[in-house]
Amino acid sequence: MAPPPAKRMSAGDILLIAAAVLALAALAADRLFASKLHEEFKQLEKKHIVVSNKLATAKIIDENLNHVRELIYKNIDFPGHEDSIPHQSRFLSFVTTCMNDLKLKLISFAPGKHSTKGSLTTIPYTIEFEGDFFSFGELCAKFENSRRVISVETFDVSAAGPQAGGSGSGRGRTIKVKMNVNTYRLRKQ
Repeated sequence: MAPPPAKRMSAGDILLIAAAVLALAALAADRLFASKLHEEFKQLEKKHIVVSNKLATAKIIDENLNHVRELIYKNIDFPGHEDSIPHQSRFLSFVTTCMNDLKLKLISFAPGKHSTKGSLTTIPYTIEFEGDFFSFGELCAKFENSRRVISVETFDVSAAGPQAGGSGSGRGRTIKVKMNVNTYRLRKQ
């Protein structure tokens, strides 16, 4: 018996095989190209993180420099610059605002005698108030974060009795605090 006649490939079959080979080549090229893009994307992401961190650091430095500038302007007497509101009034306003925010009861606010040593003027105050212990701590934190330089020199704490509605959690016990604080003014020469 004679072998069957060889079947010739039609143009459609050749075109189909060529398309399959081209598709496989395109897929291999895409894999190679995409892997390079993936590496570039990782590098760009790392650069983005570095730039974001630098931007955040710059913002923090800017805020700190603004805070320092405010400290300078609030605590230095510049020649020829008179405050329209006296230092004592500004400080009393700051203390009463803090007391109101923290729901503390201001009993007395008394300025002491100013003392000047060189270009530094120390302005003492005696402040008495009632409230709870946690609010006293928050008041000290407000003094620390103030735009004016304020130092708590001494304080005496005594129990004043329970507050109305006290829960016994530490916030219900009223204390009476007498504190001596200093503020400072630096005269620019």
